[in-house]
Amino acid sequence: MVPRLIYPGDTMSLILNWLESMHADLKITDKCSRKRNYRSTCTVCTNVCKYEAISCNERTMEIDSQRCNSCGDCIIACPLSAIKGKAVTREFDHTCLIYSEAYTPTVKELLIYKKRGMNAIQIKHNPLNEQWDLVLVGTNRILLQLGEKPIEIVQKSNEEKLSRRALFSSIQTEGKQLARSLAPVSWQMEEDEWNLTNYYQEFQFYSVEMDKNKCTLCMACFSFCPQKVFTFLETAIQLHHEKCVNCTACTDICPEEAIRIRSNIKEKSDKVESLNTKKCRDCGQKFSSFQPEKEKCHICTNRDSEWLSPFE
Repeated sequence: MVPRLIYPGDTMSLILNWLESMHADLKITDKCSRKRNYRSTCTVCTNVCKYEAISCNERTMEIDSQRCNSCGDCIIACPLSAIKGKAVTREFDHTCLIYSEAYTPTVKELLIYKKRGMNAIQIKHNPLNEQWDLVLVGTNRILLQLGEKPIEIVQKSNEEKLSRRALFSSIQTEGKQLARSLAPVSWQMEEDEWNLTNYYQEFQFYSVEMDKNKCTLCMACFSFCPQKVFTFLETAIQLHHEKCVNCTACTDICPEEAIRIRSNIKEKSDKVESLNTKKCRDCGQKFSSFQPEKEKCHICTNRDSEWLSPFE
């Protein structure tokens, strides 16, 4: 049997192929609303996963490593940045995102790339397909509202011929860059990297609306909101709209269905809702209410008349 000769270029190719084949395991952290709230209805990650690798079982979320290909779509989509991993299918050339028909980015993704320094989408031969074009148009429309320059489309210039030494130097440099990009996830990922509110802090993307006629001020939303949108000021409630990422934690936990989240892109504005401080007719405890005519706290209002008062 004649042994196969392996040339230096083949060796580098084998190394690059091996690095590219490395599988970056993804992990759902405790930030996940499904793990924090048994009433959570969030299915953002399962909706975007094309490989059906994520399963929801009441308070647990699991990723099937056999089905997952580490595309990173779930990482980017999660409103709370609760999935650790790396979006390995995205390639960049300096300040350009390289166009690929293998995936379609989201508006949220392009908005974040824009703040990281990406200014254009680079194409080589084919123009953007319809899906990419729709996302880019939508992104640039929002960037205009945010006072940012639009993302452009640029044509990749013809590559210059490299000398033999320059070729090997280029391969070596790209090999090192690829190795760094595929380093263990814990070395690369930053907390809340895909949380959109961290990049546009002077703007809000959603408005949180409270129905004063329904709300009993049980404060469940205060406790379960991971973004700290609600602040209790004794005589008022302050709503920090710019912190909302539409994770639906507040709407899921509210027993009165008194909260609604509405898409609303504009400069941030904190809203203050005034409260009435009163003394409960039944238990004698102080309580707050939106309704000035209310005479009982929400505990006594919902308590069966045959139950003992928790304050006695």
